[in-house]
Amino acid sequence: MRDLELRGAGNLLGDEQSGHVAALGFELYMQMLDEAVQALATDDGAEYPEPVRLDVNVDAYVPADYIPYEQAKVDVHRRIAGAREVSELMELRRELEDRFGELPEPLENLITLQQARIKLGEAGATAVTFRQGRLAVTPIELDSVRAKKLRVQIPGALYESGKSQLSVRVPDDPAQRFAGVVRAADALLAVQREAA
Repeated sequence: MRDLELRGAGNLLGDEQSGHVAALGFELYMQMLDEAVQALATDDGAEYPEPVRLDVNVDAYVPADYIPYEQAKVDVHRRIAGAREVSELMELRRELEDRFGELPEPLENLITLQQARIKLGEAGATAVTFRQGRLAVTPIELDSVRAKKLRVQIPGALYESGKSQLSVRVPDDPAQRFAGVVRAADALLAVQREAA
């Protein structure tokens, strides 16, 4: 899509086109092309778990006064949402600081939120919920040694092996809750990696 935006469609969508796009339609062609690129990208032997869906009530966006160009804002959002490794986000942060200056709080929150999502996914989680003042992360597999180490790092953490669930008390205040989620993601991934 970016190439089409920069160069134009040319014969790809013109009357002279008689290949795959004409037979399939542009939307389906682009979807198939994207799937093929993703398949090739994962053929390097590295598997990147899907970041966990995580809704935290905190301002997390790219402010218009930080990046005044709409397309650049969209590109930044796309890169953040598409990141599958924390290192990608660190590189993006450096690029943004170099080009636009110090990151404003909402953009910092957006990047930090994606980092937490990635870390929770790497720890094995597929679902994160908030209920009755607690953050619940599932499925998480911890042996007794790792569960004990996690309780040392996060006092009050509760691991239920039968449910494969870790729950942590989080504050009601959105900013404090956000910080608690980030701490929990960091601690959980550190404990999982330490045992590996």
